[in-house]
Amino acid sequence: MQQEISITDDQIKIAEEVLLKGLRFDLQRVSFIKDLSTHDLHAVPGSGKTTALLAKLLSLEQHLPLVGNSGILVISHTNAAVDEIKEKIGHLCPRLFSYPNFIGTIQGFVDMFLAVPYYKILYKKSPIRIDDDIYNENHFPDFKLRSFLNRRSDSHKILFDYRIRGFDDLKLGLSDEGFPFKNSTDTFQKVLKIKKDLRESGFLCFDDAYILAEEYLNKFPGITSIIKKRFSFVFVDEMQDMDKHQYDLLETLFANSDEVCFQRIGDKNQAIFNPESLMNNIWVERNVKEINGSHRLHNNTALVVQRLALNPISVQGLRVNADGSSIEIKPVLFVYETNNISKVVPAFAEEIKRLIDIGKIPKSDKNIYKAISWTTSRSGDKPEMIKLNSYHSSFSKILTKPKISYNSVEDYLFLYDVNDRTMASIRKSILNAIIKVLRLEKIENPFNSRSFTKSSLIDFIKREHNAYYENYKFRIYQICRLIIQQQTNNAKRELVSFIHLILQLFNKTVTSKSTLFLSSSGKPTNSKIGKESIEISNWYRDDNVSIELATVHGVKGQTHTCTLYMESFYQKNVEKKGQYESTRIAEQLCGIPLDVNAHDFVKQSLKMTYVGFSRPTHLLGFAIEKSRYESSFLGKPNVNLWDVKFVV
Repeated sequence: MQQEISITDDQIKIAEEVLLKGLRFDLQRVSFIKDLSTHDLHAVPGSGKTTALLAKLLSLEQHLPLVGNSGILVISHTNAAVDEIKEKIGHLCPRLFSYPNFIGTIQGFVDMFLAVPYYKILYKKSPIRIDDDIYNENHFPDFKLRSFLNRRSDSHKILFDYRIRGFDDLKLGLSDEGFPFKNSTDTFQKVLKIKKDLRESGFLCFDDAYILAEEYLNKFPGITSIIKKRFSFVFVDEMQDMDKHQYDLLETLFANSDEVCFQRIGDKNQAIFNPESLMNNIWVERNVKEINGSHRLHNNTALVVQRLALNPISVQGLRVNADGSSIEIKPVLFVYETNNISKVVPAFAEEIKRLIDIGKIPKSDKNIYKAISWTTSRSGDKPEMIKLNSYHSSFSKILTKPKISYNSVEDYLFLYDVNDRTMASIRKSILNAIIKVLRLEKIENPFNSRSFTKSSLIDFIKREHNAYYENYKFRIYQICRLIIQQQTNNAKRELVSFIHLILQLFNKTVTSKSTLFLSSSGKPTNSKIGKESIEISNWYRDDNVSIELATVHGVKGQTHTCTLYMESFYQKNVEKKGQYESTRIAEQLCGIPLDVNAHDFVKQSLKMTYVGFSRPTHLLGFAIEKSRYESSFLGKPNVNLWDVKFVV
């Protein structure tokens, strides 16, 4: 049976002092914090649902250790979300962040408790790495097959998404009927061999971990009972971002159990990472609670956002000025013509400056301004397809998502998180470059015969070369400083020199295995674009206003001072609602309920705009082409939620 615990008003007051700095949780949040039964929490954008979860965790910390030495499991979707939890309450909850509790990503949970244990059973060793980038780096000794698949638009699906199962079975079945090659073909057998060889050698992609996890539970169903005994309380944040196989796995482990309090927290209306609006079918609700108040949105914006909710929910705008007065800023429709589309972002900048000048937006160096769009240009697009690049031609999507593995050392000098105002992301990128060379040179950690990670490399230097450790830290700092100062050539020379010194710690030198990676004459990459060019590519700057260009997916979860949502072409014309979200959602923006049989593209458009429109604390803008504005409901005179500005 589930352990009987109650959270008291005094415990909530302590959490309020820690998290809210003098403010108080309202009745909806208090109800959620106190409720330790299995239920779902649907929370509107900017509601502070994670803060409410942190309050619950702070309160539960005071009840640790739990009876039977069971633990608390907290799962989120990204490392950033996990880091936020640790940063805010880690120093106050030492027991929560130690055995038998686990706070991490869904991937980390699956790796630790299911995939890695089962891999050890199968192969009598630990996997070397579970990561898509590293997996991709190690595949394809067959050059002809690589060239063939690189020419296919579905090459990534073939290697990562299609699940080839049953490696211990000669029949070798497929779980995806859409796999483009039959089992009997040479191509299928070659892809299968690559996957088998990589798995056996210890390199797994993320999806492999879920395949192993499912095989583990099928062969050893008793593991489910063991995990339920391990965790009495399970909290899953950002539930709407879970893929179906992740959702199904969590349901298998924790649903319908008297032993576990299983709470799923999120907002189905923000499920933009699941294709074709499938979250409506994936997440089956139970015992739903709601948090309706948004501390991010003021009332005028909340009224607009509420109308876009695919799953109807009341959105209450709680944002006010510092003096407690209402924020009186209407959302703005920026109506443009195709021949002046490049003036849309400058018009948005001018409106921001106007509102600052009249005191409706506070002037602050911390203000964040972004212009976002759903889709970006791809090769083969027709000129008339309006996408993010149509508004800002130099936008480069590849520069917005740092990876841990690139083909050239130069990439690591430029393709880091440029929004991070500390050296942390640069330092991480430099360490990833060093780790890449160690992998290329087949240099392993002598203590476990596995590839180095950033942390294990630092531990190795501290332990085996302690006298060098201070010099190591100084060299890293020096390279970071050169990158910040945009002395990129000097930074590269220092990094390459530093890598040579690191190899000497292992009595190794650079060989042909990594020469191309370190050489500036290697295969051209996006690293030829320096940090200063990145900022020019993805930013619009005018006087004191700097606006970052980004995709809707890229800003999910963020809070901005001002957000401009720019309509973009997406898929074909469905139900005579056009090829742009501006016309597909126009009726809903005017208060007309969505038809229950609406097309998936219409539903996706609602979700995308719901996410995009719910970012700003002050000004929301929406860019729409003049003919679409005039022909849609937005052009009718009864639309009083918006101000209209014609771009000239």
